[in-house]
Amino acid sequence: MSNAKEATYLWVAETVLRKAGRPLRAAELVARGLDDQLFNDQEISKTPQKSMQSRLSMEILRNGDSSKFVRVAAGKFFLRDLLEQHRRSEVHGNLAVYTAPRRTAPPSSERVLAIHRDKYGPFLDFQGIGMGPFKSPENLFDRNLVTYLPRTEAEIRDDLKQFITYTIVQHETKILSFVRGQYNRAASFLRGATCVGFGGHVTDLDLSLFTQRDLGVRASAVRELSEEITLPNGRPQIDPDKLELLGVLNDNSSSVGIRHLAIVMRYWVEDFSKWEQPQRGEVSINRLRWIDTSREPLNLSDFEYWSQLCIKEYFPQALRTVPSYRVQRRSVFRNKHVTCVVGAIGSGKSATTKALIEHAGYKQINSGRVLAHLLGIAPVPQSDRATFQKAALKFISEPDGPKVLAAALAKDIQLVDHDRIVVDGIRHPETLSELRDLSPSPVALIYVYTPPDVAFEMFRMREDYGYDKIDFDAFIELYNAPVEGQVRYLIQDADVILYNWIGLSEYEKTIDEMLTKVGLKTC
Repeated sequence: MSNAKEATYLWVAETVLRKAGRPLRAAELVARGLDDQLFNDQEISKTPQKSMQSRLSMEILRNGDSSKFVRVAAGKFFLRDLLEQHRRSEVHGNLAVYTAPRRTAPPSSERVLAIHRDKYGPFLDFQGIGMGPFKSPENLFDRNLVTYLPRTEAEIRDDLKQFITYTIVQHETKILSFVRGQYNRAASFLRGATCVGFGGHVTDLDLSLFTQRDLGVRASAVRELSEEITLPNGRPQIDPDKLELLGVLNDNSSSVGIRHLAIVMRYWVEDFSKWEQPQRGEVSINRLRWIDTSREPLNLSDFEYWSQLCIKEYFPQALRTVPSYRVQRRSVFRNKHVTCVVGAIGSGKSATTKALIEHAGYKQINSGRVLAHLLGIAPVPQSDRATFQKAALKFISEPDGPKVLAAALAKDIQLVDHDRIVVDGIRHPETLSELRDLSPSPVALIYVYTPPDVAFEMFRMREDYGYDKIDFDAFIELYNAPVEGQVRYLIQDADVILYNWIGLSEYEKTIDEMLTKVGLKTC
């Protein structure tokens, strides 16, 4: 492994551990590093989990007590200075405390184009694809609004948005698609999902005497296309002026989206004979194929979120928005078990839990109420949601927080003593892991995925908010609250994934179909 790759793995490990605030295994460090887009395609190895384990082990072996990393259990790593904060916990108390001097971390010298919140706040006030008050995305290409800074710095700052190019390649009614590789920079719930946009970061290397007018955005798009695609006669040769600017994609629904904005473009292929059989140019690009939007209905569950937004905006005639589901494993549901229903705020967890109770004979344990009892405060909606979130974050961030909550849930499970129990509202992978260790029955996981715009509509019709009492910005604050930030990681362990594209009435049909498919439906 090159020195650059070595430095990258250690930097990713440190960044992820500081954000998590608790020990993690190598596989978890890699998964979260990928989710937060901390790896470059060139910096990720074919076996990243083994590489992470090896680099951390060598770092600790080589530097001993001066290493910033420590093991707290077999295969589990933490930061030495954070260990000081948790020295009294059962997990960390048997390790020596040492605060290592910080090293120079960032391995990359890449400088990316970004815009500060103070500059973009007035006009990036929408979720999805739009222009704000501008008539064209080109109004963003103002040197007085933007800056260039190291990507390693930009990736950990939520007060900046980095510019991404997102280019749709189209010939007549056909659009070029690909599937993301298993290991790349995409969030975990996007890996394996189909994409219709090619692109990446705009860097200072894209800026030249000839690209000043758009700050190198078109040049970046051309470069990315030439890196990601090969044609029978070589790399694509594209005239930057042939790129059509379509809009600005602003997505504040995730930690990755908050740090990026996309300039959506389209390249019209004129000579289809040259493009008919494209091949991948990078390892993260797989299964390139043309989709004919005039003949092939598009199911949103097949696409990653930014592609969903583009399809809804530019190809609505091809849209097939039926709710759907994916059964990953069904054996865990056959005998006595516990099912955890998880998902983001407004996703439809309550509807799912209700269906499990009414149509599959489950008994419910509400994790929010269990947590409220541990906190000594009333549950939502008796308590203000934002206030409850802050108290919950403080509790779950304690070294033994997840274990204490899991133990309380396991105790209630034993008291109920029923063949089918549903636990709704878990938000942290660590809590789920502890519950699986403590539960007297196997624990299954149902993850509900709902696009943020649909989640907003469902959320504001809930009992604790009147229909017009919360706007999208206020919803996103709750949606992205720190205590909610790890919900998305749970999809990696899901036994069933439910997709809610339209809203409650159609989603209820999906739940019913899933219960029948898995063999849970009793009435």
